[in-house]
Amino acid sequence: MTPRNIVLIIFLALFLVCYVSYWAYQEYYLEPRKRLGGEIEKLSGEIAAGRNNLEVMTQFSGQHIGFYARSLPRVPNDARSQYSFWLLELLQYSGLENSRIDNAPSPRIAFGADYRFSVQCTGTLAQLSHFLFEFYCAPFLHRIASMSLTPIEGDTERLTFSMTVSALALQPRLVQDPFPLMHQLPSGWHHPRLAFNDLAWYQVIANRNLLQTARGGIDRADYTFLTGTPRIGGQEQAWFTVRTDNSQIRARLGDPIHSGSFSGRIVEIHEQDIVLERNGERWLLTLGESLNEAFALPPETGERKH
Repeated sequence: MTPRNIVLIIFLALFLVCYVSYWAYQEYYLEPRKRLGGEIEKLSGEIAAGRNNLEVMTQFSGQHIGFYARSLPRVPNDARSQYSFWLLELLQYSGLENSRIDNAPSPRIAFGADYRFSVQCTGTLAQLSHFLFEFYCAPFLHRIASMSLTPIEGDTERLTFSMTVSALALQPRLVQDPFPLMHQLPSGWHHPRLAFNDLAWYQVIANRNLLQTARGGIDRADYTFLTGTPRIGGQEQAWFTVRTDNSQIRARLGDPIHSGSFSGRIVEIHEQDIVLERNGERWLLTLGESLNEAFALPPETGERKH
């Protein structure tokens, strides 16, 4: 081997040693340190955010401690059973009858539990006013999420009430929980949500003719609504929904319509409305209107309104 070849071999060996050393330095030192630095920065941010959230929750708990005092028990079985029993007692105390309470699906919330109850009962508007007054005097974190009133056919005073009630059980999110694990409903009586603390102020609700039925009987035509004008099998139809019992009426062109005080016959069916003949006159009924909201068309032109 010549001296020149020896020099080339030594140079190549040194180059390989340098290249491998640089690669090892990048792969096993710089990259791990870079990843470690990123993880440390991320964890530091999460720790800072956690401390900030803890401070916010601590401040909120201190400022709004009254909310936690009005919370339902944090044990689910205690919350559902005790609140259901209280709600049933209140319905009976208010004079409402045929009361039924069922558990409804409850949405998940971040700060506790939102319990939902489906309530059905029958009674008068005066009894409902009494129930609402007592309900909103109670100290709980609850509300009536929805309510529907359905007249009882043949009864001029009583209605069927369907309600969805929502009640909260708050869960403190503190390392040191200052609130004991309560097993009983909050006690006491509050009036912050009411303008007046006297039930007499609210009995005026019972004197208002909310459904035009509470004092004068039920006209089924007031609750028979035009809900659709589909074309089926090449023929136009008019579909009605009777909201007193959720029944349906489906009629074709020329069919008679009888509901409550309304008697007529369908003479035209259009996309958004229909024309009825009643007592020799033509009446226009638009989608979403009840039979008693039909509009009398001028006899000389028979033009439709838009």
